[in-house]
Amino acid sequence: MGDVWAAVGAVSAAIGTIVVITASFFAYSQIREARLSRHVQLLISFQEKYHAPAARRFRHRLISGEFGTPGNFDPAHMSAEDYHSFWQLHDQLEMLGVLVEKDLLAFDLVLACFHRSPPQVWDVIEPYILQRRNHASPLEGRNFERLVRRYQNSSVLPAQYWDRQNVL
Repeated sequence: MGDVWAAVGAVSAAIGTIVVITASFFAYSQIREARLSRHVQLLISFQEKYHAPAARRFRHRLISGEFGTPGNFDPAHMSAEDYHSFWQLHDQLEMLGVLVEKDLLAFDLVLACFHRSPPQVWDVIEPYILQRRNHASPLEGRNFERLVRRYQNSSVLPAQYWDRQNVL
């Protein structure tokens, strides 16, 4: 009779183990889905603001050199509205960099949604931001810069991609 109870106990333990393993896989898939959902919500929210018509117009003006070339770009010469648009753009890209840096948003999703725009903006404002690090905050634009470095180091973007000019 003891052998029967030992067998029942073994079967019961095996079934319990299977249930725990199955529940673990289900929990893992739920966590993955929640993370993906968070990424999508962040991207949609960010994309709405970043690709709004006024934001696009400002980026085009900035990248095309309307406010100066990288060596002589100075927001102090902008109108109040343009100055606000510049810092809003900078802050958005800094936040995007923070989200990627902290693994709250996958870089491949950022690359798929924002293509070349962040590196193009950085190319124009980099000297100004580096200068501000000496006068305002040593942290100015650090996450934005890291984001651009990820773009530049991405195996998805070949060298000839970076050599193209005047692509807005």
